[in-house]
Amino acid sequence: MSSASDFRNGIPDSHRDMVIEALTRLCGNLDERSMTMLLARTEMVRINVGDVLYRQGETGDCLHVVLTGRLQVRVADREGSEHIVAYPQPGDVVGEIALLSGAGRAAMIVAIRDTTLAAIARKDIDALIAQDPQVFSSIARMIIARLTGASGHIARRTGARNLMIVPLQRTVQARGFCQALGQCLLRFGSVLHLDSTSARDRFGDPHPGTYGPALDACEHEYDYLLLEADPTPSTWNRICQGYADKIVLLADAAMGPGVTEIEHWLLSEVKRQHAQVELVLAHPEAAMPKQTNRWLAVRKVNRHHHIRLGNTLDMGRVARFLSGNAVAVVLAGGGARGFAHLGVIRALQESGIAIDAIGGASFGALAATGAARGMSHAESLAEYRVAFTCEDPLGDYTLPIMSLVRGEHLNQVLQRHLPMDIEDLWLPFFAVSSDLSTNQVRVHDHGPLWQAIRASVSLPAILPPAVDHGHLLVDGGVLNNLPIDVMRSRMQGSIIAVDLTVDTIHGTEHMRVPGSLEYLRDHLIPGRNTEEMPTLSRVILQVTTMASRKEAQGARKQADLYLAPPLNQFDFLDWRRMRDIAEAGYRHALPRIRKWLANFPQYRNRASFMYHWQRGRAA
Repeated sequence: MSSASDFRNGIPDSHRDMVIEALTRLCGNLDERSMTMLLARTEMVRINVGDVLYRQGETGDCLHVVLTGRLQVRVADREGSEHIVAYPQPGDVVGEIALLSGAGRAAMIVAIRDTTLAAIARKDIDALIAQDPQVFSSIARMIIARLTGASGHIARRTGARNLMIVPLQRTVQARGFCQALGQCLLRFGSVLHLDSTSARDRFGDPHPGTYGPALDACEHEYDYLLLEADPTPSTWNRICQGYADKIVLLADAAMGPGVTEIEHWLLSEVKRQHAQVELVLAHPEAAMPKQTNRWLAVRKVNRHHHIRLGNTLDMGRVARFLSGNAVAVVLAGGGARGFAHLGVIRALQESGIAIDAIGGASFGALAATGAARGMSHAESLAEYRVAFTCEDPLGDYTLPIMSLVRGEHLNQVLQRHLPMDIEDLWLPFFAVSSDLSTNQVRVHDHGPLWQAIRASVSLPAILPPAVDHGHLLVDGGVLNNLPIDVMRSRMQGSIIAVDLTVDTIHGTEHMRVPGSLEYLRDHLIPGRNTEEMPTLSRVILQVTTMASRKEAQGARKQADLYLAPPLNQFDFLDWRRMRDIAEAGYRHALPRIRKWLANFPQYRNRASFMYHWQRGRAA
C-alpha cells in the first residue's frame, strides 16, 4: 500500500454497520466472537485524492472496505496501456484476491476522491480461516462471482455521481447549466445541486474537515451531486475538487480558447488530478461549432461536448455521457447496402432514441456523418441522393494500374459536403481505416472529416489508398468492419450495432466464369442469358470484409442491441436503389428497437423525436 496513513484503530459507530455488512458478504455469517475480534483489529485509513492504495503486481498484506469516497481500479495490459475497470464505492471490499491467492495485486487502485477505508490484515483473515474453513469457501465464491460479472464492483463500470461544474468565464451561465443538467439527470436518479452559498446555508462555514461528513451523507442520500464551483479560486472549490468524480469545464465558445485563471489554479492546486475532465462548449442556438481544435490544443480533456444554449436535446446528451447512460451507434460497411443505415437511424429517431455518439467503417462511417452533424434521416437521404445520382463520385475511371477509379471526383464531393473538422461535429464521431503500412486499424477521431471518410471508404483496387504522413490507408472493413470494440473503449452506456454482412455471393448455373466479351454480349444483346456473375468490383467488395467477418461475429457480443437487416436482394453497387435499401433497414429495425425500448424505457426521449420530426418535415 502506498501513500496511506493510519489515523485510528477500531471502527467508529458511524461506520460499524457498513463494515459488518461488508465482512458478512465476504466471509459469510460469522459468530459474534469472530466478528468482534475482526472489528477490534480493524484499522481506519485515510488517503487523499490521487494517492495510490495498491500497485499492480505488488504483494498484498491486507484487504480494505471502502467507507467514504471513491476509488478507481486500473488494469495494465501487456502493451502497458491502462484500462479503467471499476469504481469501488462505500461498502465495497477491495484487495481480497491477492490476499487469498498469495499472488501480487491484480490491479492498481487509486483514490479519485478523498477516501476513508477500514484495513484488515492478512494474518487476521488467515486466523479466521484456520478457525472456520467455510470462510475460505465464502471468500472464493465472492471472488468468482465478481470476476464473472455476477456481482461486485469489478463487474461494473459505474458512471460519475459527483460532478464539479467549473465556469471558465464569468459570462457563462453556470447556474442555468447546472439546473438544466440536473433536470436531465433526474431520469436516472435523484439530484442535489450545491454551490458555495447553498452549501454554507446547509452545512455552515466551509472547511474540508467539517464538510466531509456532510457531503458523505449527501452522497448517500442522492444519486448525483452537482457541485457548482466559484468562478475564482476558493475553499469551496478545493472541497468540490476533492469530492468530484468528474470535472466539467463550462466555456462560452464565443470567447477565446486560452487557459483561464480558474484552470491554472486547478492545475497548480491539484498536482495529481485523477478525476476525468470534460469540456462543454456552449454555442448560440443558430451557431455551428468551429475551431474546436484550438480549445483542445491548450488543455487536456477526456472528452468535449458541444451544446446549444437552451437546447434540451443537447443537455440530455451531456447528462447521459456524464452519468454513464449514453447511447452510441456503430455502423458497418457494405457498399450501397449501407443506405440501410439511414433507415435504421430513421427508426431510432421515430422511436425517440437520441444518438449520443456514432462511428463506423467504410460506408458505415459515411452514413454516420449525417447524424453526427445533427441531420435528420430525411436530410441525409436528400444529401446522398444528390451526391450519388447527380455528382457521380466514382465516375472518374482510369487505367487499372493503381485502381479502377482515380478518386478525384470522390475527393471533391467529400470536400463539398463534409468541409468541417471531426472536433466540430455535434456528436462524438469516429471512422476506422486499415493501415497497410502497419497492418493495424487506424481510428480517425480528429482532423478534417472528409479525409477520414476518404480513408475509410478506400476500397482496395477500386480506389487508390489514402496517404497520411507516409502511411497507406484503405477501407476500414478490411480489418474491422463493425468497430464495436472501438466505441466500447471510449464510452459507458449502450451500443446499438448495425451489421450489413451478406455471407456469400449468389451461385451460378454457368459451368465456368464467362470472359469479358461474352459477359458484355449476354447483357447487351436482347434475348441472351443475363444471369448475374461476380464482376471484378463485386468480388473486391465481398473480399474486402471477408477478413474481418470472424472478428465482427465476436464483436456482436459487445453490442446491447444488434441489428442485421436482410439485404440479400440488394447488390453492393445498387446505388440507385437507395430508397428501397433504406426502407428495408427501417422495416427491420423498427420493431426490434421498440422491443428493446420496452426493457429500457429510460432511453425514450420525446425531445429527440420532436426535433428530428421537425427537421424531417422541413427537408
